[in-house]
Amino acid sequence: MEDIIKPIKVMSSRHSAFYTPLLLAVELGSTDQSFMKSMSEDFECSYSVAEYNENVYEKISHGEIDIAQSSVSGSWNNKYSKDIVHFAEINKMDGFHLVQRSGIETDEIFNWEMLNHKEILVDHSAQPLYMFKYACSKKNVDFNNLNVIDAGSPENMIKKFREGNGDFIHLQAPQSMDLTYDLYDEEGKNILRSKVGDIVEYIGKIIGPLSFSTLICKREYLETKEYHKFIEIFHTTKLFAQTQDPSTISEIIFEFFPETDVDALEKTISIYQKLNCWNGEVNISEDHYDTTLEVFRNSGVEGIFPFSEIVHQP
Repeated sequence: MEDIIKPIKVMSSRHSAFYTPLLLAVELGSTDQSFMKSMSEDFECSYSVAEYNENVYEKISHGEIDIAQSSVSGSWNNKYSKDIVHFAEINKMDGFHLVQRSGIETDEIFNWEMLNHKEILVDHSAQPLYMFKYACSKKNVDFNNLNVIDAGSPENMIKKFREGNGDFIHLQAPQSMDLTYDLYDEEGKNILRSKVGDIVEYIGKIIGPLSFSTLICKREYLETKEYHKFIEIFHTTKLFAQTQDPSTISEIIFEFFPETDVDALEKTISIYQKLNCWNGEVNISEDHYDTTLEVFRNSGVEGIFPFSEIVHQP
Protein backbone atom coordinates (compact mmCIF):
# COMPACT_ATOMS: atom_id res chain seq x y z
CA MET A 1 0.00 0.00 0.00
CA GLU A 2 2.90 2.39 0.70
CA ASP A 3 3.94 2.37 -2.97
CA ILE A 4 0.55 3.56 -4.24
CA ILE A 5 0.68 6.99 -5.86
CA LYS A 6 -2.33 9.04 -4.82
CA PRO A 7 -4.39 11.01 -7.39
CA ILE A 8 -2.94 14.50 -7.93
CA LYS A 9 -5.28 17.51 -7.87
CA VAL A 10 -4.14 20.25 -10.25
CA MET A 11 -5.68 23.70 -10.62
CA SER A 12 -4.89 26.34 -13.24
CA SER A 13 -5.26 30.01 -12.38
CA ARG A 14 -6.60 30.55 -15.91
CA HIS A 15 -7.39 28.29 -18.85
CA SER A 16 -5.32 28.67 -22.00
CA ALA A 17 -3.37 26.70 -24.60
CA PHE A 18 -0.41 28.70 -23.31
CA TYR A 19 -0.25 26.02 -20.61
CA THR A 20 -0.10 23.12 -23.05
CA PRO A 21 2.79 21.34 -21.25
CA LEU A 22 0.58 21.17 -18.16
CA LEU A 23 -2.51 20.13 -20.12
CA LEU A 24 -0.55 17.28 -21.71
CA ALA A 25 0.48 16.07 -18.25
CA VAL A 26 -3.12 16.28 -17.06
CA GLU A 27 -4.23 14.36 -20.14
CA LEU A 28 -1.79 11.57 -19.33
CA GLY A 29 -3.21 11.33 -15.84
CA SER A 30 -6.91 11.48 -16.67
CA THR A 31 -7.46 9.40 -19.83
CA ASP A 32 -6.19 6.34 -21.70
CA GLN A 33 -4.41 8.46 -24.31
CA SER A 34 -1.93 6.40 -26.31
CA PHE A 35 0.86 8.99 -26.40
CA MET A 36 3.51 8.16 -23.79
CA LYS A 37 1.18 5.57 -22.29
CA SER A 38 4.06 3.71 -20.65
CA MET A 39 4.83 6.76 -18.49
CA SER A 40 1.26 7.21 -17.28
CA GLU A 41 1.05 3.93 -15.38
CA ASP A 42 -0.12 4.59 -11.80
CA PHE A 43 -0.46 8.30 -12.61
CA GLU A 44 -3.85 9.86 -11.96
CA CYS A 45 -4.48 13.56 -12.25
CA SER A 46 -7.57 15.78 -12.04
CA TYR A 47 -7.81 19.30 -13.46
CA SER A 48 -9.85 22.37 -12.57
CA VAL A 49 -9.71 26.08 -13.36
CA ALA A 50 -9.87 28.75 -10.67
CA GLU A 51 -12.68 31.26 -10.72
CA TYR A 52 -11.74 34.78 -11.79
CA ASN A 53 -9.55 36.31 -9.02
CA GLU A 54 -9.65 33.09 -6.95
CA ASN A 55 -6.41 32.57 -4.99
CA VAL A 56 -4.81 29.21 -5.85
CA TYR A 57 -2.32 29.71 -2.99
CA GLU A 58 -5.21 29.66 -0.54
CA LYS A 59 -6.47 26.44 -2.15
CA ILE A 60 -3.08 24.79 -1.70
CA SER A 61 -2.72 26.08 1.87
CA HIS A 62 -6.06 24.56 2.81
CA GLY A 63 -5.18 21.23 1.18
CA GLU A 64 -7.91 21.48 -1.47
CA ILE A 65 -5.42 20.99 -4.32
CA ASP A 66 -1.84 19.69 -4.62
CA ILE A 67 -0.36 21.64 -7.53
CA ALA A 68 -1.34 24.90 -9.22
CA GLN A 69 -0.35 26.94 -12.22
CA SER A 70 0.73 30.38 -11.09
CA SER A 71 3.66 32.78 -11.53
CA VAL A 72 6.61 33.76 -9.37
CA SER A 73 5.00 37.17 -8.98
CA GLY A 74 2.03 35.46 -7.37
CA SER A 75 4.16 34.87 -4.26
CA TRP A 76 5.04 38.53 -3.85
CA ASN A 77 2.90 40.19 -1.17
CA ASN A 78 0.64 37.13 -0.95
CA LYS A 79 -0.37 36.20 2.60
CA TYR A 80 -0.96 32.58 1.56
CA SER A 81 2.47 32.06 -0.04
CA LYS A 82 4.25 30.92 3.13
CA ASP A 83 5.61 27.38 2.73
CA ILE A 84 4.59 27.33 -0.96
CA VAL A 85 7.35 27.07 -3.57
CA HIS A 86 7.64 27.37 -7.34
CA PHE A 87 9.16 24.16 -8.66
CA ALA A 88 8.88 24.33 -12.46
CA GLU A 89 8.62 26.87 -15.25
CA ILE A 90 5.83 26.33 -17.79
CA ASN A 91 6.52 29.34 -19.98
CA LYS A 92 9.53 31.57 -20.37
CA MET A 93 7.69 34.17 -22.48
CA ASP A 94 4.59 36.33 -22.13
CA GLY A 95 1.81 34.53 -24.02
CA PHE A 96 -0.55 37.46 -24.62
CA HIS A 97 -1.46 38.71 -28.09
CA LEU A 98 -2.78 42.03 -29.30
CA VAL A 99 -5.76 41.69 -31.66
CA GLN A 100 -6.83 44.57 -33.88
CA ARG A 101 -10.50 44.86 -34.80
CA SER A 102 -11.35 44.05 -38.42
CA GLY A 103 -12.37 47.05 -40.48
CA ILE A 104 -10.13 49.65 -38.85
CA GLU A 105 -9.21 51.88 -41.76
CA THR A 106 -5.46 52.31 -42.00
CA ASP A 107 -2.85 52.06 -44.70
CA GLU A 108 -0.17 51.40 -42.12
CA ILE A 109 1.31 48.14 -40.93
CA PHE A 110 0.70 47.97 -37.18
CA ASN A 111 3.04 49.98 -35.01
CA TRP A 112 2.73 50.79 -31.33
CA GLU A 113 2.13 54.50 -31.89
CA MET A 114 -1.24 53.56 -33.41
CA LEU A 115 -2.43 52.68 -29.89
CA ASN A 116 -2.33 56.36 -28.90
CA HIS A 117 -5.52 57.03 -30.83
CA LYS A 118 -7.51 53.86 -30.14
CA GLU A 119 -9.49 52.13 -27.37
CA ILE A 120 -7.72 49.06 -25.97
CA LEU A 121 -9.26 46.30 -23.85
CA VAL A 122 -6.34 45.24 -21.62
CA ASP A 123 -6.29 42.34 -19.16
CA HIS A 124 -6.01 44.07 -15.77
CA SER A 125 -4.81 41.09 -13.72
CA ALA A 126 -1.51 42.21 -12.20
CA GLN A 127 1.01 40.27 -14.28
CA PRO A 128 -0.63 40.66 -17.73
CA LEU A 129 -1.19 44.38 -17.06
CA TYR A 130 2.38 45.01 -15.89
CA MET A 131 3.77 43.07 -18.83
CA PHE A 132 1.69 45.17 -21.22
CA LYS A 133 2.91 48.35 -19.54
CA TYR A 134 6.50 47.14 -19.82
CA ALA A 135 6.07 46.36 -23.52
CA CYS A 136 4.69 49.88 -23.99
CA SER A 137 7.77 51.35 -22.32
CA LYS A 138 10.07 49.29 -24.57
CA LYS A 139 8.20 50.69 -27.57
CA ASN A 140 8.37 54.27 -26.23
CA VAL A 141 4.61 54.48 -25.74
CA ASP A 142 3.29 56.22 -22.61
CA PHE A 143 0.74 53.83 -21.11
CA ASN A 144 -0.84 56.68 -19.13
CA ASN A 145 -1.78 58.41 -22.37
CA LEU A 146 -3.62 55.37 -23.77
CA ASN A 147 -7.39 54.91 -23.74
CA VAL A 148 -7.31 51.63 -21.83
CA ILE A 149 -10.51 49.80 -20.87
CA ASP A 150 -10.79 47.42 -17.91
CA ALA A 151 -13.63 45.04 -18.80
CA GLY A 152 -12.91 42.50 -16.04
CA SER A 153 -12.45 38.82 -16.80
CA PRO A 154 -11.15 37.58 -20.19
CA GLU A 155 -14.63 36.21 -20.92
CA ASN A 156 -16.17 39.61 -20.32
CA MET A 157 -13.43 41.30 -22.35
CA ILE A 158 -14.24 39.05 -25.32
CA LYS A 159 -17.98 39.71 -24.92
CA LYS A 160 -17.41 43.48 -24.91
CA PHE A 161 -15.12 43.30 -27.94
CA ARG A 162 -17.64 41.24 -29.92
CA GLU A 163 -20.29 43.81 -29.01
CA GLY A 164 -18.18 46.48 -30.70
CA ASN A 165 -16.24 47.94 -27.78
CA GLY A 166 -12.56 48.70 -28.32
CA ASP A 167 -10.26 48.82 -31.32
CA PHE A 168 -7.73 46.39 -29.84
CA ILE A 169 -7.91 43.58 -27.27
CA HIS A 170 -5.13 41.95 -25.22
CA LEU A 171 -5.62 38.17 -24.69
CA GLN A 172 -3.94 34.79 -24.42
CA ALA A 173 -4.58 32.14 -27.07
CA PRO A 174 -6.66 30.38 -28.21
CA GLN A 175 -9.07 33.12 -27.08
CA SER A 176 -7.16 35.66 -29.16
CA MET A 177 -7.03 33.27 -32.12
CA ASP A 178 -10.77 32.57 -31.86
CA LEU A 179 -11.41 36.21 -32.74
CA THR A 180 -9.58 35.77 -36.05
CA TYR A 181 -11.63 32.79 -37.34
CA ASP A 182 -15.17 32.15 -38.54
CA LEU A 183 -16.54 29.18 -36.59
CA TYR A 184 -18.98 27.01 -38.59
CA ASP A 185 -21.49 24.39 -37.52
CA GLU A 186 -20.76 20.68 -37.97
CA GLU A 187 -22.06 20.73 -41.54
CA GLY A 188 -19.82 23.66 -42.41
CA LYS A 189 -22.72 25.75 -43.70
CA ASN A 190 -23.71 28.21 -40.99
CA ILE A 191 -21.38 30.58 -39.15
CA LEU A 192 -21.76 30.18 -35.39
CA ARG A 193 -19.20 32.84 -34.53
CA SER A 194 -17.73 35.44 -36.87
CA LYS A 195 -14.19 36.68 -37.28
CA VAL A 196 -13.81 40.13 -35.73
CA GLY A 197 -10.07 40.80 -35.76
CA ASP A 198 -6.47 39.94 -36.58
CA ILE A 199 -3.46 39.33 -34.34
CA VAL A 200 -0.99 42.17 -34.89
CA GLU A 201 1.51 41.74 -32.04
CA TYR A 202 2.93 39.23 -29.57
CA ILE A 203 3.77 40.79 -26.19
CA GLY A 204 6.35 38.09 -25.45
CA LYS A 205 8.28 38.96 -28.59
CA ILE A 206 8.67 42.54 -27.33
CA ILE A 207 9.72 41.69 -23.76
CA GLY A 208 11.84 38.58 -24.30
CA PRO A 209 12.58 35.64 -21.95
CA LEU A 210 11.51 35.78 -18.30
CA SER A 211 9.65 33.65 -15.78
CA PHE A 212 6.01 34.04 -16.80
CA SER A 213 4.07 31.02 -15.56
CA THR A 214 5.14 28.36 -13.11
CA LEU A 215 3.92 25.42 -11.05
CA ILE A 216 3.59 25.64 -7.28
CA CYS A 217 3.03 23.28 -4.36
CA LYS A 218 3.61 23.11 -0.61
CA ARG A 219 7.28 22.72 0.24
CA GLU A 220 6.52 19.46 2.04
CA TYR A 221 4.89 18.08 -1.12
CA LEU A 222 8.33 18.02 -2.77
CA GLU A 223 9.16 14.96 -0.66
CA THR A 224 6.21 12.87 -1.86
CA LYS A 225 6.03 10.08 -4.45
CA GLU A 226 3.27 12.05 -6.16
CA TYR A 227 5.51 15.05 -6.74
CA HIS A 228 8.37 12.95 -8.14
CA LYS A 229 6.00 11.18 -10.53
CA PHE A 230 4.46 14.47 -11.63
CA ILE A 231 7.76 16.25 -12.28
CA GLU A 232 9.06 13.24 -14.23
CA ILE A 233 6.04 13.43 -16.50
CA PHE A 234 6.13 17.23 -16.75
CA HIS A 235 9.74 17.15 -17.97
CA THR A 236 8.55 14.92 -20.82
CA THR A 237 5.36 16.77 -21.70
CA LYS A 238 7.15 20.13 -21.81
CA LEU A 239 9.64 18.74 -24.34
CA PHE A 240 6.77 17.12 -26.24
CA ALA A 241 4.91 20.46 -26.40
CA GLN A 242 7.89 22.27 -27.90
CA THR A 243 9.06 19.63 -30.39
CA GLN A 244 6.05 17.71 -31.70
CA ASP A 245 3.93 18.68 -34.68
CA PRO A 246 1.23 21.23 -33.74
CA SER A 247 -1.47 19.10 -35.37
CA THR A 248 -0.55 16.15 -33.12
CA ILE A 249 -0.62 18.30 -29.99
CA SER A 250 -3.88 20.03 -30.91
CA GLU A 251 -5.57 16.66 -31.38
CA ILE A 252 -4.54 15.60 -27.88
CA ILE A 253 -5.66 18.77 -26.07
CA PHE A 254 -8.65 19.65 -28.27
CA GLU A 255 -11.11 18.37 -25.64
CA PHE A 256 -9.99 21.22 -23.37
CA PHE A 257 -11.10 23.77 -25.99
CA PRO A 258 -14.36 22.49 -27.51
CA GLU A 259 -15.44 25.95 -28.67
CA THR A 260 -12.23 26.59 -30.60
CA ASP A 261 -11.80 25.80 -34.29
CA VAL A 262 -9.31 22.95 -34.63
CA ASP A 263 -7.25 24.94 -37.16
CA ALA A 264 -7.16 27.89 -34.75
CA LEU A 265 -5.88 25.64 -31.96
CA GLU A 266 -3.21 24.17 -34.22
CA LYS A 267 -2.09 27.66 -35.24
CA THR A 268 -2.01 28.67 -31.57
CA ILE A 269 0.35 25.81 -30.74
CA SER A 270 2.54 26.69 -33.72
CA ILE A 271 2.83 30.34 -32.64
CA TYR A 272 3.78 29.45 -29.07
CA GLN A 273 6.39 27.00 -30.36
CA LYS A 274 7.89 29.64 -32.66
CA LEU A 275 8.05 32.08 -29.74
CA ASN A 276 10.00 29.39 -27.79
CA CYS A 277 7.57 29.66 -24.88
CA TRP A 278 8.18 26.04 -23.83
CA ASN A 279 11.80 25.71 -24.89
CA GLY A 280 14.43 25.24 -22.23
CA GLU A 281 14.82 23.90 -18.73
CA VAL A 282 11.97 23.00 -16.42
CA ASN A 283 13.89 24.60 -13.54
CA ILE A 284 13.28 28.31 -12.98
CA SER A 285 16.41 30.35 -13.62
CA GLU A 286 17.40 33.30 -11.47
CA ASP A 287 17.91 35.39 -14.62
CA HIS A 288 14.30 34.81 -15.70
CA TYR A 289 13.12 35.54 -12.16
CA ASP A 290 15.05 38.84 -12.06
CA THR A 291 13.60 39.96 -15.40
CA THR A 292 10.08 39.35 -14.14
CA LEU A 293 10.91 41.37 -11.03
CA GLU A 294 12.22 44.17 -13.25
CA VAL A 295 8.88 44.24 -15.10
CA PHE A 296 7.03 44.62 -11.79
CA ARG A 297 9.44 47.28 -10.53
CA ASN A 298 8.62 49.21 -13.70
CA SER A 299 5.01 49.38 -12.47
CA GLY A 300 6.00 50.53 -8.99
CA VAL A 301 6.02 47.23 -7.07
CA GLU A 302 8.27 47.44 -4.01
CA GLY A 303 9.57 44.87 -1.59
CA ILE A 304 12.30 42.26 -1.17
CA PHE A 305 11.51 38.87 -2.70
CA PRO A 306 14.53 36.54 -2.42
CA PHE A 307 14.78 34.01 -5.23
CA SER A 308 16.05 31.33 -2.85
CA GLU A 309 12.96 31.59 -0.63
CA ILE A 310 10.40 31.48 -3.43
CA VAL A 311 11.89 29.08 -5.98
CA HIS A 312 12.79 25.43 -5.39
CA GLN A 313 16.15 24.51 -6.89
CA PRO A 314 16.70 20.72 -7.04
